[in-house]
Amino acid sequence: MSEPVSLDRHLVAADLQRQLAHWLAAARTFRNAEEFASLAAWQSVEREIGAPLRQQLHAMVEDLLALGDATAELIRQARKDPSALALATDSLQRFRRRFLQVDVTLDFIGDAVNSRTSPTLRAALGSLDRLAVASMAAVLQAAGKPVPRVLVYQDKGTGASIIRAGVRLWVPGAVMPVAAIKIVRHNLYRPTSMFHETGHQVAHLTHWVPAMRAAIARALSGDSELQAMWTPWASEIAADVFAFLHTGYASVAALYDVVGDAETILRWPIGDPHPVGWLRTLLGCEFARNCFGARGPWEDLQRAMRVHFPIAAAQPVLQPLLSRSAAAMPRIAAACLGAGVPAIGGKPMTAVLDPARVSPAALATLEHSAGAALRPTPATFRAARAAPPATKRPTACSRC
Repeated sequence: MSEPVSLDRHLVAADLQRQLAHWLAAARTFRNAEEFASLAAWQSVEREIGAPLRQQLHAMVEDLLALGDATAELIRQARKDPSALALATDSLQRFRRRFLQVDVTLDFIGDAVNSRTSPTLRAALGSLDRLAVASMAAVLQAAGKPVPRVLVYQDKGTGASIIRAGVRLWVPGAVMPVAAIKIVRHNLYRPTSMFHETGHQVAHLTHWVPAMRAAIARALSGDSELQAMWTPWASEIAADVFAFLHTGYASVAALYDVVGDAETILRWPIGDPHPVGWLRTLLGCEFARNCFGARGPWEDLQRAMRVHFPIAAAQPVLQPLLSRSAAAMPRIAAACLGAGVPAIGGKPMTAVLDPARVSPAALATLEHSAGAALRPTPATFRAARAAPPATKRPTACSRC
């Protein structure tokens, strides 16, 4: 082997060692959870949520560091044996890619935890964590399924979203140990959208979506075009039903506040899993009519929407589909409310979540009996802030 070639390989191995030192030093900082979320934010997360999260972070970080140590050994071999240089180079590239995957995961979880930026937000989001779990408990217990814990975080935008518990994360082999639900500022204290997201988790665990799709298809069996339009929306419709059964007409009004954008409410983007906003609002109003009777605020909302956004404002190709869907809405709503849930013996979701609990009459009775206790006050938040914090400093490698 010529001397210049040998020198070049030595320089390459030395540079690999230098690169690895940089990435490995950065990776070691991942062991400290306060690198990506504040101590106060971590302390506000209940043990049942924080412990499995930090255990997952611990596993990811330690696997990353083990890969870094293995890469360092290959580089040491390459400095003595040039034939090992290719393996060392490949290993460093794998380590870099894995570092970025871990970084994305920690950044997401850190941002979610760190959204608890004030005592008031920590109290509000902690309450929503517990409310989200409670919303799933009755159905999942009836189905014999474990109830996932939930981390609710506040973020920008107009709509909520969920990363379901059990979903694979960006790091190979890592799964989300709890559900992470994004709630946006304008819905923070009217969190009907959160129940839509817990509906997605429940639908996944109970295999409800295929049954919902089949029920919609049967309701529209006489119109193949409407079948093709509506059945791909089954997942979002199931989540809307779940939110409605928990919050009644409030979920319909809150949904309309989000979808009532003049530029989008009558549009049907290709591949969008959500129903056209105009139809989605009509469907919610029909849920209310089906469960609570013909008379109610849903009549006014539906009438106002039709005035603001007449079918004639939609694209010509969409107008007949909107008209026929509106005419079929009672059948569609009845099918959605009556869709069987395989995990609870094929009974409809209404068998566990009785919509009468959230009827206007029931809510009026609750308001009359509970009075001011229903409304958060400064004293409520002061009491939440007074709860004793955790004393243990959280680390990504902590077993809690």
